[in-house]
Amino acid sequence: MLKTYIIVDFLATIDENLNDFQSFEEYLCVGYCKDYKSALNTILVKKPDILFFHFSDEIPLSLLYELKEFTEYLPYVVGIHKEEKMAYSALKHNASDFILLPLQEIEIRKSLYKFSMQQLKKTSAKLCVRSNGDYHFISLDDILYLKADNNTTDIHLISGKVISGFKTLKYYESQLPSSFFRIHNSHIVNLNYVTRINVGKSDCYLLDNTIKLPFSRTYKEQIDLIIKRLG
Repeated sequence: MLKTYIIVDFLATIDENLNDFQSFEEYLCVGYCKDYKSALNTILVKKPDILFFHFSDEIPLSLLYELKEFTEYLPYVVGIHKEEKMAYSALKHNASDFILLPLQEIEIRKSLYKFSMQQLKKTSAKLCVRSNGDYHFISLDDILYLKADNNTTDIHLISGKVISGFKTLKYYESQLPSSFFRIHNSHIVNLNYVTRINVGKSDCYLLDNTIKLPFSRTYKEQIDLIIKRLG
């Protein structure tokens, strides 16, 4: 399954190095942002796995703080700068790694290796769901999809069990990693269980096509991204 990344670089310094990124076939670029506003919006909408962030006066590290105001989700952030002394500032602002300009393929490979190791540790991650005074700790791998029900959310598991959480779908969206996609005002799906997408009928199928969920035009960009990642 393809992992996604976004490049944020006001100065377009990374343009000449894009071929280095393209050599990593398991990674897909889903955005190249050259201003603060588009960077913030693209990250929030596309929820990339990795953010290659060449920070500058025009797009400062405070972008990462603002992201935290809107969502609990943060991608694996690789800070990029020409001055080695800026590494401390990047890490202090919640960057996961730092690469010095000019970019070298070996440094990109090392950073992606660190990212892969972090992902392995997250496979045991759980979602805490409060329901009727109980606290359920659900493995993310067990979640098939989430469905909004007014101000509560039904979490559908691959076992067929449904757990109702006393939080909105928007809240749970902020708690989930980039393998979960909002495809409708009422549905979030686990990418790992998507088996078919019918664009003409706006249907998304899960678990060997046994479950059919609608997707809305509002979230068509998310559907396109699912297709790219699974394709």
